[in-house]
Amino acid sequence: MKIFFDVNVVLDLAIRKEKDQQLFDPILQSIQDGKIQGYLTTGVIQTSCYFLLKYLKYQKTKEVISYLLPYFKFLGGEKVHIKEALEMGVEDIEDAVFYQIALDYEMDGILTNDKEFLKLSKPHLPVLTPIQLLERL
Repeated sequence: MKIFFDVNVVLDLAIRKEKDQQLFDPILQSIQDGKIQGYLTTGVIQTSCYFLLKYLKYQKTKEVISYLLPYFKFLGGEKVHIKEALEMGVEDIEDAVFYQIALDYEMDGILTNDKEFLKLSKPHLPVLTPIQLLERL
């Protein structure tokens, strides 16, 4: 199952709040077991670092990102993805760009906790919460 991970999920994985571990540990294990192929863009990492550096020190941010990197493959974004995102009429342009990238690379789903992003879910590209993803495994 090819899953694109949104920024907020990467932040949740990075911060690893106690209450979220029961959700995210099985997701990371499913990536290790090959049930899920996790995908990101460099933009997801850049945005994640921006927020992590506000809450964690530089060294801790570096450690967290280094820990997460082996779990994921990276997708490239192109000008066409931005153009198509702008044509969607979605106010959160970042989500729309990620949606177009995931669509173009034929992802099986997008993983997010963003309530507005969840509204973009379509049968051909479901946008899922971590709980919904675990239910599909």
